Amino acid sequence: MPEPSLRATIAGAFLHATRREALDVPGALRLLAGADGHASVHQLDGPEDLGPLHERLAAPDDRVRRGAWYTPTWLAEALVARALPDRDAADLGPVVDPACGGGVFLLAAAERLLALGIEPAHAVDRLRGQDLDETAVAVAEAALWWWAARHGVDVEPVVRVGDALLEDVGPAGAVVGNPPFLGQLRSATSVAAARRTALRMRHGDAVRAYTDPAWLFALTAVEQVVPGGHVALVLPQSFLAARDAAVVRDRIDAQADLVHTVVDDGRAFAANVEVCAPVLRRRSVPTPATNDWVTPLADAAGIPSIALGHRRTLGELASVHAGFRDEYYGIVDAVAEADDDAAGHLRLVTAGGIDPCRLLERGERFAGRRWRDPVVDVTRLQGRSARWAQAQAGPKLLVATQTKVLEAVADPAGGLLGSVPVLCVRPHDPDRLWHLLAALHAPAVTAWLFRRSAGTALSAGACRPTKALLEALPVPDDGAAWDLAAEAARAASAGQADLADVARLADAALGVDDAALMAWWDARRPRR
Repeated sequence: MPEPSLRATIAGAFLHATRREALDVPGALRLLAGADGHASVHQLDGPEDLGPLHERLAAPDDRVRRGAWYTPTWLAEALVARALPDRDAADLGPVVDPACGGGVFLLAAAERLLALGIEPAHAVDRLRGQDLDETAVAVAEAALWWWAARHGVDVEPVVRVGDALLEDVGPAGAVVGNPPFLGQLRSATSVAAARRTALRMRHGDAVRAYTDPAWLFALTAVEQVVPGGHVALVLPQSFLAARDAAVVRDRIDAQADLVHTVVDDGRAFAANVEVCAPVLRRRSVPTPATNDWVTPLADAAGIPSIALGHRRTLGELASVHAGFRDEYYGIVDAVAEADDDAAGHLRLVTAGGIDPCRLLERGERFAGRRWRDPVVDVTRLQGRSARWAQAQAGPKLLVATQTKVLEAVADPAGGLLGSVPVLCVRPHDPDRLWHLLAALHAPAVTAWLFRRSAGTALSAGACRPTKALLEALPVPDDGAAWDLAAEAARAASAGQADLADVARLADAALGVDDAALMAWWDARRPRR
């Protein structure tokens, strides 16, 4: 006997459970099409079990490709309660899930409407679900029918196959859900060229090179919901601060207020993605406004909030340079192990080779291989890679990325070459090199940068300095306090002082004396 299909297996479990409850299942349900009467060994206790069963049975690679990660019931219920805070909100119009999956949000919405005094038949009639996955739509439809049948009503749920990012699905009183996460840095989840073109035609400049379609669901939802209505969608945390999400955030800022942000504490998803759930309320009249997207994420991560006031910035004292993929690949063929003939070559430094105030003596990993002592023959560089080397000529600081505290190393002799994504800081006055190195290692500066880049690093525990953020970093005022910090940074670089001394003196130069901040920074700094 052939192995039953995914849909047939789910249908068998559904039929077994509903017959146990003596429910008369209509043959028109899509889940039953092609089920062929297959039995199932899977036990279902209620409609809320259908979606999780679909997730368990779907192939992992298929889930990754579709960006489909089902939401736990408790989180769906919490977000629906935010989107439908009272009966007035529930009366604004349909509750829509534009990427409904197995229907967990629609079931939570049905329960919420019931709790707000809406009859079961009317509650289901107020729900609208949509998804690109035909099996998921069939599962959601069956789950909603089962919920209604348990409440003594026979209704036909409005759940359909469709693309909410390209189709006009009409006004909504609330939009809830967990749209697919499709990060554009991985080939398995990148958007095909034809679809990207269609998305650009629909959403204009909101679609950029690394736009995750999940972000567009948030924009579409805000445009779809009626004034006074709420949007509560699960999104990757990168949405809150990523550069390529800026246009989406700006367009949402003009139309809706951010009233709450739920930040995942690690309980919600098996997917290797940090998530959040902004709750937005559509304004009656579009007005210029700027929502604070990052502070809730920073607060949830326990990042200290330090007021540094209006100060000079690092960008006033130095130029900051950042390279990209072309600069990275452009130096690959010019890298070799150091030998007696390497005079004039520059020592290659990767982000992983930088520790606070010093270089690690453990070799480097670059271009897919381990190097003992890599150097770059700059005479072989051309085009953008040659300009990248020129930008790093002379005394400079090299700043690592994706670290738990800001980490930088001084290169007073100009003998180092940072590999992308290392950032280069060249002081206008080389005599200020050690002052800037000290400033970068102030715990207050690490906290400042974290609170402005939360959600953009590869992990929630890392900060991601960028050219723009480094240029905007507050620096101390000239004076004896900053001079002392600079001398400590110079000594630490030579292995003659402790990094903690640099940190305390750098904070003091900024006028900060905060034991809790120091303890937070000290717990994060590397001890290699």
